[in-house]
Amino acid sequence: MLRPTVSLLMKSVPQKTMTNSNFALNAPKITLTKVEQHICNLLNDYTDLYNQEHHNNPEPLILRITGGWVRDKLLGQGSHDLDIAINVMSGEQFATGLNEYLQQHYVKYGAKPHNIHKIDKNPEKSKHLETATTKLFGVEVDFVNLRSEKYTELSRIPKVCFGTPEEDALRRDATLNALFYNIHKGEVEDFTKRGLQDLKNGILRTPLPAKQTFLDDPLRVLRLIRFASRFNFSIDPEVMAEMDDPQINNAFNSKISRERVGVEMEKILAGPTPLLALQLIQKAHLDNVIFFWHNDESVVHFNEKNCHDMDRINHIYNDKILNSHLKSFIELYPMFVEKLPVLREKIGCSPTFQQNFILSATLSPMANLQIIGNPKKKVNNLVSVTESIVKEGLKLSKNDAVVIAKTVDSISSYEDILTRFAGCSQLKKSEIGVFLREFNGEWETAHFTSLLDEFLKTSKFETDKIESLFQNYNEFYSYIYDNNMNNCHELKPIVDGKQMAKLLEMKPGPWLGKINNEAIRWQFDNPCGTDTDLITHLRAVLPKYL
Repeated sequence: MLRPTVSLLMKSVPQKTMTNSNFALNAPKITLTKVEQHICNLLNDYTDLYNQEHHNNPEPLILRITGGWVRDKLLGQGSHDLDIAINVMSGEQFATGLNEYLQQHYVKYGAKPHNIHKIDKNPEKSKHLETATTKLFGVEVDFVNLRSEKYTELSRIPKVCFGTPEEDALRRDATLNALFYNIHKGEVEDFTKRGLQDLKNGILRTPLPAKQTFLDDPLRVLRLIRFASRFNFSIDPEVMAEMDDPQINNAFNSKISRERVGVEMEKILAGPTPLLALQLIQKAHLDNVIFFWHNDESVVHFNEKNCHDMDRINHIYNDKILNSHLKSFIELYPMFVEKLPVLREKIGCSPTFQQNFILSATLSPMANLQIIGNPKKKVNNLVSVTESIVKEGLKLSKNDAVVIAKTVDSISSYEDILTRFAGCSQLKKSEIGVFLREFNGEWETAHFTSLLDEFLKTSKFETDKIESLFQNYNEFYSYIYDNNMNNCHELKPIVDGKQMAKLLEMKPGPWLGKINNEAIRWQFDNPCGTDTDLITHLRAVLPKYL
């Protein structure tokens, strides 16, 4: 089985690997919380009443909790994701009837009815059927009918119809996500005949043949990778082999919205073991489509014809440069992070730092490459390709995109300043401070990314060189903290602009911004200097800024 190595589970505290020792395959029982029991009692009472009043219907109303809730409960985990599947009506119809029932009987249940929110179909957001959402006993509950799906070759948006429980189970991404909990019977139902066994064994397998499952909806590839990463489960070898099919790669690029890719990747990167997911992405050769740089085909085509860096960017994708880098990064990361307790601590304390550091390390081959971000603009239209990958390709926040792009594009300059620092050259404190201020507080992301870049370029057999490398970076890191420069981006001139202009007997103008920067440089080199000392210095250097 392709189970990623546990050594990649790098956090500041030991990670709890998912085990199924308490999982009883033959008699799976789910223990409901008090709130869950209240919800199920209410649903059962209303279902019984409905079936009594509609006893002539061809089929009785049956409610089932589906998907992740069943999986997580069987694994002994809490879950707040309650999706109720209905067999004979739409989610909105059921929720409306339930709401009317609760209005009449809310005293009995001690719960007042809430408004029903209808979520319309939105195929681009993977909402293929309308859903009704309401609150029961303070818990968000979604209602949707059982369904079957049929796909075309050109779209990941299926034709959706009412379906049977078997059809609904078979359309899901993994057998262990296709388990149902029959609310009336209080039993787990496994219509794929594989879900319980796969959950016990920690195996991710598609209910239907993997290739067709992935061609229908390539997002399922990334979802399986995310679940493997989250639970430290293995992916069935035959399923993994299909992930690496060129047809899947093409379908992934053409049929999935970048928003959906971004949602899955954001969960992966903020999760407990993102390196496991990256390992699977690398093995499946999906890095070229997951870390692609834009979602607008017209922008892509324009750049293919007009962008000077496009040949180099395509080379990184098409000649597996990014894939090879990712492989090396994943293989050597355990050795790297083992030497850096402070890095493990930062990763353990901040999901955002973890995300941005891992993406910076992943995208370092793209350093200093640019694309034309807005073809309509004639000037100032170049954007870092790294920023575009994060913002347009992964749909993460603009702030994250800026931080990661600045980190990647500054790798060589960070290495240069470390070389000067380690070489005992005449490196002023102000040079270091001004350099760090450019990262706007995110210099540590750049520090560890730069160190990792140099580490990956060094043979693991050059032990002396590796030790020297880590020593230099650790000394630089300590120097920054010892000199209270870790938050130097917050440093302001000890004399504000208005007072400075007055003392220098000048009218405010463009010169003031430049002289403020000069004041900051002086303060780095003269931490004990007074405002009088500063003004004396600025008066002496003022002519060169006018």
